[in-house]
Amino acid sequence: MKELNTPAQFQQAGDNPQAPVRIMLIVPMHITFESFVNPPPNTRSYLKQDGHHYNLPPTDLPLGMLSISGYLKKHVAVDIKLVDFNIRVAEIDRFDHDNFCDFAEEELRKVDFQPDIVGISSLFSPSFYNFIETGKAVRKVFPRALTIGGGNIPTSAWRDIYDSDNAWIFDALCYGEGELPMLELVRATDRQAYIAESRSWITQAKAEQFFTPEHNFIEDLDEIPFFDYDLCDVDKHNANLVVTSFATSKNNRSFHVMTSRGCPFKCTFCASHAVHGRDMRYHSVGRMREDFTRLKDNYGAGTLIFQDDHFMADKERVRQILAILGELELNSIYQSGLALYALDRPMLEDFYAAGVRQLVLAVESGSQRVLKHLMKKPLKLEISQRVAQDCRELGIYTNTNILIGIPGETKEDIEETRRNLRTINSNWFHINCTSPLVGSEIHTKSRQFGFIRGETLGADYKVAAIETPDFSIDYIQEMQYVMNLELNFVHNNDVRLGEYALALRGFENVIKIKSDHAFAWYYAGVCHEKLGNREKTNGSKRKYREYSKMPFWQKYIKIFHLPAEL
Repeated sequence: MKELNTPAQFQQAGDNPQAPVRIMLIVPMHITFESFVNPPPNTRSYLKQDGHHYNLPPTDLPLGMLSISGYLKKHVAVDIKLVDFNIRVAEIDRFDHDNFCDFAEEELRKVDFQPDIVGISSLFSPSFYNFIETGKAVRKVFPRALTIGGGNIPTSAWRDIYDSDNAWIFDALCYGEGELPMLELVRATDRQAYIAESRSWITQAKAEQFFTPEHNFIEDLDEIPFFDYDLCDVDKHNANLVVTSFATSKNNRSFHVMTSRGCPFKCTFCASHAVHGRDMRYHSVGRMREDFTRLKDNYGAGTLIFQDDHFMADKERVRQILAILGELELNSIYQSGLALYALDRPMLEDFYAAGVRQLVLAVESGSQRVLKHLMKKPLKLEISQRVAQDCRELGIYTNTNILIGIPGETKEDIEETRRNLRTINSNWFHINCTSPLVGSEIHTKSRQFGFIRGETLGADYKVAAIETPDFSIDYIQEMQYVMNLELNFVHNNDVRLGEYALALRGFENVIKIKSDHAFAWYYAGVCHEKLGNREKTNGSKRKYREYSKMPFWQKYIKIFHLPAEL
């Protein structure tokens, strides 16, 4: 194990109290390195000038970093630099590295900034190894800097980090939210002594003892100033967002916002409580009006992307926020999905009146047993059916999230899910493999019973990683794709209901992502024919004939009895 830096090596707050503390905040690539250099067949890929296709990560604004930066600048003299590797891998014309550490090191050496503190943030499992590799690069480029980590991964997997050969990388890991711990760290005259004593910071020495870290929350979120959006190049961050809206506004410049923290529910697949806790905390509605107005008037915002874990906790507050969005004529997207029990018809009408034309429905499963006993999600099938139908009648496009492969689920449950989901009139379904997110109950139980067969610390929702006596990894992986084809193409609700123009937009969106998608070309041709577009019908037929000859598609064409010719 490499020797840790000693306290004498670090710039202390008392060395030059007049100079601002220099802080570099780094966001590692959100997806795995393997997924980046070898895109899975069910992801969007981009051709760079080096002749290779890459899976580019989402470029959502790093709200945690922006919140911490704004909070620090409110209280202390700091000079903060943000480095977001998700932006950088999207920008470069070629990629010449066989690992993420070498790439990160090369990029960091280009930055004209010498930090006293380097903070690396990792939110979700796919970025775990990039988090580690970034830390290694930081140690090489900035050996005198205090190197710290934060986010869901360090909060939930700090034992994994310190129990590994990589324990030497991080001087400390922040437990939970970072605003107050970072402020206390910056103010400390002896930062090593502070992190050794604070219960919000985890060190290797603490990890080797019986230590229970503690959250250090800001209870009144209005104490956090307007997020430091100036830290980012917003237009670059808009290049590859996680969500894209079917109904875009004239001005689609997007900004992520978060109006609350916490979630009282105990869904077994979720780990957000590890960082934000279960008790709800809010920004005031007045503060939200100020922020939204500032984003529109000063930053040219056209769309706000909400990242609240439980936006619907206070329905009256939601109505007030929707009224503000309507007054300001701001488009809005709700990235984390919304609690469906709270989306009664009057509430959906309020969303529509505020200009909302697309919602993500967190249905998760079509099996009541799975929902109640395995996911611990307070939702009934009839609620999902009603919300999807109400949205369709109002003119709100719906994307429905589904998870399969949760421990305890059986093949019979999955078959029930397949049948029941066809009764939910959503526009599009996203079928995901259950991922054992670090910090979730599923991860804890899967480790305990030995269910994890694939990657776990770097797992995502596209690749199955759990295997139980009820199902294999290969079965879940196959069913994930079969259900995608079944619900979005073969039994597409828009086609079934004769809404061919709407269905066509969905198929064309798939073709933009995967140009050789035989099913998308087939059903696009069906829609063009129904709409009387003869030339486009013939073009779709030609594309279907071309791609249907591929062995990959022949398998599924046979399963679903598609014709050899369109």
